[in-house]
Parts: sequence; structure tokens; C-alpha cells
Amino acid sequence: MKYVISLFISLSVCASPIHLYYETNSMEANMLKDILINDYQIPEELISLKGIRECDEVKGGGKLDLCLKNNGDLLMVSVDRNFVNESLKVFKAH
Repeated sequence: MKYVISLFISLSVCASPIHLYYETNSMEANMLKDILINDYQIPEELISLKGIRECDEVKGGGKLDLCLKNNGDLLMVSVDRNFVNESLKVFKAH
């Protein structure tokens, strides 16, 4: 969990977009978007929402692409690990 929180914070610091796809429940997707905005201080303009038929059809290519399934599972479709590793150095203790 600590890694995920650091990941979200680091993405906010570096101003990379987060693509949030959802299968059918836009209410849950909007709730997740609100969590990212309010709890993790990620600017709203960096989060895009898009409805899709199935998470399997998402071909992620962004810094962080997430997909919310009908059953409530949140999948990490793609993540640029090199970017994340570089971004997390900001939080490394001296």
C-alpha cells in the first residue's frame, strides 16, 4: 500500500496523466477519481475517465493506466516502471 501511495504522489509531482478506464460503473470511477484528487492531491486535469466494454481491451501506454472492473477490482493496466523508479528517488531519505 505504501508503494501505491508513493506512486500516486510521485506522479502528481511530475505532472504525468493518469488514465482511469471503467467497465460500466461510472459512479465508482468518479469516486476513485475523487479519492485521487482529495486524498493524494493529484490535480483533476491530470486524471482522465473513459468508459469501455472490458478492461481486456485497454492497451495502456501512459505513465499510469488503471481499469476499474465491474466487480470493483482495480487493475494496473500499464505503468512506466523506469519513470516510477526515477520519480520515487524524490522520496528517498538522505
